[in-house]
Amino acid sequence: MPRATFALLAAFAAFAFTIIVPTALRDGDTGWHLATGAWIVAHGRVPTTDPFSFTAAGRLWVAHEWLSELAMYASYRVAGWSGLIGTAMATLFALVAYEIRRWLSPRASIVALLMLITGLLPSLLARPHILALPILAAWLIVLLHARERGRAPPFGFALLMLVWANAHGSFVFGLALVGVFALEALIAAAPSDRRRVVLGWGAFGVACAVAATVTPAGIDGLVFPFYVDRLKLLAHLNEWQPADFATFSGFEAILLATLAVLLLRPVRIPPIRLLLMLGVLHLALQHTRQEIVLVVVGILVLAEPLGKAWTAKTAPSATPQRASRSIGVVILLLAIGLAGYRVALPVVRADSAGVPIKALRHVPPPLRRQRVFNEYSFGGSLILAGIRPYIDGRSDMYGDPFTLDYFAIAGGDTTRWRAANARWHFGWTILPPRSPLVRMLDRDPAWQRIYADNVAVIHRVKSAR
Repeated sequence: MPRATFALLAAFAAFAFTIIVPTALRDGDTGWHLATGAWIVAHGRVPTTDPFSFTAAGRLWVAHEWLSELAMYASYRVAGWSGLIGTAMATLFALVAYEIRRWLSPRASIVALLMLITGLLPSLLARPHILALPILAAWLIVLLHARERGRAPPFGFALLMLVWANAHGSFVFGLALVGVFALEALIAAAPSDRRRVVLGWGAFGVACAVAATVTPAGIDGLVFPFYVDRLKLLAHLNEWQPADFATFSGFEAILLATLAVLLLRPVRIPPIRLLLMLGVLHLALQHTRQEIVLVVVGILVLAEPLGKAWTAKTAPSATPQRASRSIGVVILLLAIGLAGYRVALPVVRADSAGVPIKALRHVPPPLRRQRVFNEYSFGGSLILAGIRPYIDGRSDMYGDPFTLDYFAIAGGDTTRWRAANARWHFGWTILPPRSPLVRMLDRDPAWQRIYADNVAVIHRVKSAR
């Protein structure tokens, strides 16, 4: 099967799978990302201060993902909830499929793509990090091809860094990748060629660094991801937790399967690329949000050494042409069928742990204008509904002191709750049923429960109208 056909079929399958998976919309942060895109369209500029909350209104805010948010909002307006991330996944799978087919057989490539979707599933959410994955794949492919040709990447590809820097904070990893492959090129070069390598890769690295500063935040945008990484509040966020192997997961299956393949036959991985893989593995074990980076980087970097190892002794049998066509037709028909089903029955965003759709419908209009103490993960849904939250997923803007105080209150610290209520004079609360504050407010005669379901409980001050 030709590489282009294989990549196209992979794109169709990824798009169909993505728009049919309901978990992609079960994230509260999707709300404030869409609201940011809408704000940019309405005002014709990128916000530099908080326009959404009542606790941080007017505070400096680095909207570092504004380009992704604009794309998300445009996609939402054109194709509804179904169009948010389908195109990004189709692009990612097309790029990866086209690249790995250079080295792997069709069957091995399909296995690799199945591992890719398995690794992405826990993070398959309508958020900017998904839109940044195709950029990561394209960037890594450019660097791999540059090393094959024995020269630095063309300067024009620095424009991809400009897009990446305005789409997601992971662009700093892209800059680090330039350093990794530049070092590999320098080590591999003959002494007489090292000056050329330093000048070529150095100039490209400088061009990328300059491109990364062409953002609304300017040069401060370069250090912003490091500021976020140092926040103490990250210890309270699920995606920043270390990998948990207490129960078997898709990520563990990928690690074990990869280890088995690497051990079955001798696989020679260039030393610098091995260090790269170990470094990304460390990040993935440290923070679960990096698992998707490990899977994308691993598949692209290991495709060549695995292909060479598994074809050195016994070349894989070619898939018969008729069988290839049959597989392609089945995938295409399945993709068209799933896409047609989704067009006929559009996604309706339902309640989930961070998205209290039904509860918000039961908030009386006068109450919506009063100050609310909300669950952290509900903040994005409140913003999308036009309600100013106490806190939301923009924890980098709220900062450590405020956010850590919030988590203490949410954990049941009554002293801090009284202090916050005395300062902000809350008119209502919306919290998960298991929140310690829910039990406390049920016992407080000044508060009244007005709605409850399995996602959220709403209380209001009895004297509030």
